[in-house]
Amino acid sequence: MRIVYLADAPYVHTQRVVGHAVARGHDAHVISFRPAAIEGGEVHYVDGFERAGKARYLLHARRVAALVRDLQPDVLHALHLTSYGFLASLTGWQPSIVSVWGTDVLEAPALTPAHGWITRRALAGAGAITATGVRLAEATLPHTPRGKRVAVIPYGVDLTRFRPVARQARDQVVIGAVARLSSEKGLQFLLRAVAEIQARADAAYAPRPKLSVVLAGDGPEREKLEWLTAELRLDGVVRFLGAVPHEDVPSVLQSCDIFAMPSTWEGFGVAALEASAMRLPVVASDIHGIPDVAVHGVTALLVPPANVTALADALTALIESPDLRRRLGDAGRAHVERHYRWEDNMGLLDHLYDYVTSTSANT
Repeated sequence: MRIVYLADAPYVHTQRVVGHAVARGHDAHVISFRPAAIEGGEVHYVDGFERAGKARYLLHARRVAALVRDLQPDVLHALHLTSYGFLASLTGWQPSIVSVWGTDVLEAPALTPAHGWITRRALAGAGAITATGVRLAEATLPHTPRGKRVAVIPYGVDLTRFRPVARQARDQVVIGAVARLSSEKGLQFLLRAVAEIQARADAAYAPRPKLSVVLAGDGPEREKLEWLTAELRLDGVVRFLGAVPHEDVPSVLQSCDIFAMPSTWEGFGVAALEASAMRLPVVASDIHGIPDVAVHGVTALLVPPANVTALADALTALIESPDLRRRLGDAGRAHVERHYRWEDNMGLLDHLYDYVTSTSANT
């Protein structure tokens, strides 16, 4: 089967989905507005008009449509709705699939009337629609034509790579986050929560808990977060690791005792699943897709977004109780094994490919 993906080639989720298609023996091509190599797949980089920003998707619409016609795919699969999904609808190619991954439905449709129209056009033009979680699917439905379904295909975890080993005893608790350093990840609230934990100890004339914070990732908010770290006098507590290749994420998580995800929005929350797979207890915001993957009181402690005090309370509960950390971490690993195995989730996508191609052949 020849599958043509409209997607950002450097994006780790694109790389993994395309890698799966290649492993299944499919002829995989990626039409991308960002250059990158994908082993086993062929990337067709669409360059030019970079200064036009998002408008270049429209400026290159005819070029992309011509590429699709030349490639003659059995399936055209767009990853992300309001950019590549919109382009897919302009090509008119069928069978097609559009995968919704987060902000493309949670945020973009409300930005302007034009964004709302682009969202509806992309969904109307899709032969099939997928979302990574139940809540994201529910958020997608109001924008879809009546009667059109949204299939839930989670973005799972490779449990052969995310395999924990026994953690060594140490004299401090390490709180970790693996995320793009951007405002919606809420890492400023994590820093303030750690500072509040220290302030509580000072007010009670008690020793401060022995803590360290590891932030793995890079992004536009890094400088602000570094300034905030200095302002809160957390220089000796917080470490910025910078961008970490996805293959190195398991070793970062292995070095942690608690995983924090204080996002103000999150379409799915695969980072929380990866942490759970490494038997880490998760503290996260109770928002959007996070409750799909992090079960409050079972695998995680969920708190209201942007609530520093609630976040500090949840972190304190885990800092003070190794037994609670162990219980949530063990339950998290079991939860991922039951529901979010990479091969099982990609099996759902394989079935969808078979379905849309067989349906198209019969029409």
